[in-house]
Amino acid sequence: MKALSVKMKITLWYTGLIMAVLGVIFAAILYAADDVLLLDLQEEIENEVYGNASSLELRNDGRLRLDELDFLHDGVMLAVYDANGTLIAGLTPVQLPQTPFKSELLQMVSNNSQSWYVFDLHLKPAGMDGGIWLRGSASLSSIYATRDEILLQCALLFPFLILLSGFGGYLLTKKAFKPVRQITAAAEHIGSGSDLSKRINMHNADREIMELAQTFDSMFSRLEKSFDAERQFTADASHELRTPTAVIIAQAEYALQHAKPDEKDEALQKILAQAKKMSRLLAQLLMLARADAKKIQFEIEKFDFSELAEIVLEETEQLAGHKKITVSSDIEPDVEVEGDQTLLMRLLLNLLDNAVKYTQEGGKIAFSLRKQAGKVTCTVADNGCGIAPEELPKIWRRFYQSDNTRHGQSGAGLGLSMVQWIASLHGGTITVESTLGKGSTFTFTMPLKPGCRA
Repeated sequence: MKALSVKMKITLWYTGLIMAVLGVIFAAILYAADDVLLLDLQEEIENEVYGNASSLELRNDGRLRLDELDFLHDGVMLAVYDANGTLIAGLTPVQLPQTPFKSELLQMVSNNSQSWYVFDLHLKPAGMDGGIWLRGSASLSSIYATRDEILLQCALLFPFLILLSGFGGYLLTKKAFKPVRQITAAAEHIGSGSDLSKRINMHNADREIMELAQTFDSMFSRLEKSFDAERQFTADASHELRTPTAVIIAQAEYALQHAKPDEKDEALQKILAQAKKMSRLLAQLLMLARADAKKIQFEIEKFDFSELAEIVLEETEQLAGHKKITVSSDIEPDVEVEGDQTLLMRLLLNLLDNAVKYTQEGGKIAFSLRKQAGKVTCTVADNGCGIAPEELPKIWRRFYQSDNTRHGQSGAGLGLSMVQWIASLHGGTITVESTLGKGSTFTFTMPLKPGCRA
């Protein structure tokens, strides 16, 4: 069985509530109508009796003056009795049972099928011994008829009001859920992958719905950026892997088909170099992927950061020597830190490798390491090609390489992205200052005892 929609559930709940409220209202109306009608009839009888009592007086001939009495008015019958209860004049209901006289006391009298109100007033006109009784009586059948009429009208009106309220509730619910349908449609459209740039852009809805729509728009924006980054990552990775793969295939085919014995060694050297490049790229990609998935095992230990920097500098000086680049250093001794030694070595290697790579032949690189206020600061400065101001925020992206400053340089564009991740992992920061054509300065700062944050 298909489950009811929220809209239908709300409509049914609303209609049920209206039914209950209307039921209570109609019951109250019937109850109040009975009381009001009975009170009106009681007042009518008493008013008729009291109003006509003043007309009862003896004439000069010793008889009662009865010509001014209204014996039937608005359903109230009046009758005059002597002191012995004998009817003198007036009207009385045919089926009214014999009822004792009780002055100024309203009585309800019933037989098997009808009920009446009876109100008596004892009068003592001058000259009449024992006085007389003025009785007013009225049948309750008119009240019952009126009540039945009200009940019939309620019975006819009740289903109409229920249908009207149910239909109105459905329209209100439909209108209230219209923004939700828009959100659903936008989410389905985006979920299909046909247009990740689509947004709900709801500005005229109620505040709660608008906040929900804005939350979805924010989520969609993050998803779009994530998908764009993934597509760019895939494209860049494919591009970086395509070049060494093409070189390997070309060299292998040449060596197999055309190369002389001495040329095969050269081809194998090129194949080996490109294979190593691919291996480094894949290793970096694997590390970043594991970092994103928070699956890297960190080895936190206390070690001499100054000694680690010296080791990295020795390797850098060998690379710089091929380009006749001068490497100077200012390393404070015995700077001990806590962290992952392998990752921090990778950070220093990437920074210094970048400096060598983008510094012209005969240039200079300066490295410094200092401890201050519970932190260690490493600076790598070069007088290389520099970076344009508009490109500075982009250099931390994976695979990003400036066309202006990186032209002709080898590399996958993953080094600085990894540097930023390692710095953040150790609770540190990495910043850059650069002037196009004059060089760049990278500054890495981290606490001496940061631990590692996954």
